[in-house]
Amino acid sequence: MTRLTGLLAWVGMLVLPAAAFAASGTESASFLDIPVGAAPAALGGAYTALAADLYAPIWNPAGLGFLDSTQLGGQHLSYLDSIHYDHAGVVTRLKRGMGLGVSVQYLGSGSIPGADSSGAPQPDYSSFFGSYNLAYGQSLGEHLSLGVTGKLINAKISDVGSSAYAADLGALYKANGRTTLAATVTNLGTRLKFLNDDHTLPIEGHLAAAYHLNACWLGALEGVFSKDGSSSAHLGLQWQPYDFIAIRTGYKTDTIQELGAFAGTTLGVGLKFWGQELAYAWVPMGELGDTQYVSMVLRFGQTGQDKNLLRASDIHNSRSANEMKGSQPRGGA
Repeated sequence: MTRLTGLLAWVGMLVLPAAAFAASGTESASFLDIPVGAAPAALGGAYTALAADLYAPIWNPAGLGFLDSTQLGGQHLSYLDSIHYDHAGVVTRLKRGMGLGVSVQYLGSGSIPGADSSGAPQPDYSSFFGSYNLAYGQSLGEHLSLGVTGKLINAKISDVGSSAYAADLGALYKANGRTTLAATVTNLGTRLKFLNDDHTLPIEGHLAAAYHLNACWLGALEGVFSKDGSSSAHLGLQWQPYDFIAIRTGYKTDTIQELGAFAGTTLGVGLKFWGQELAYAWVPMGELGDTQYVSMVLRFGQTGQDKNLLRASDIHNSRSANEMKGSQPRGGA
């Protein structure tokens, strides 16, 4: 039991800074609060109102209702000490206004030096946390979409394992061609229990907005409200001077109290080729070090192009039909 308690404390010390103190000693699975995706991380985590893409199952399942293509991709994050955080996912549009997504989040500790209660060396051991997610989103007209993500959360610390179930609920509203509003409630579910250690999941509410100033500039703002009563703000700004490159920066207030004001800053870049994106983000963690994100998003069957082709085909067919009618004798056969 002493070994398990020490392990929980060790993992918590490394995970909680990025988790916005969600655990605060009373919650588990705080890895769910670590940003997923280099683009969202570079924007300071202000992504709930932008997630009509591969990251919708994680950030806002309602975004699947406005999905415009099939997308798949993954992420690798070199986190603190020996910890690594990985993500893989795929989303697809079932039909107009309906989307489905599957994703996996995995946090591994690497090898942890073992010690007993007296400090004597013991064999090394490891831990991991995983979330396996299934999401669905559906639009209700041209402006509003709703969605839900179901999660199976699995964790193992040394030789002790635990599982829990959770759900995220989301809404996305396109107010106009430039402004998008969003709201989510995340990690509603059961508890993770390790022997006698029984903790709740990091339940949070998000209120967000995104605004496209013009073709080059995008801004996003998000408020995060935790179950324990704490709150934080996320801000993001993107400059895309050319189609193939996007420069991103952000600021989040989650970690600045413990790690200093500079730890709230985020930076990143996205490179786009033929509709695909390779993205990088740098997220400092004060004296704990820096974290480096690398992620890739691949897009297939852009429905925006399909719509244009369909419209062109419809126009062509309509014109052909009218020409045929015009060539027939008046009054018909």
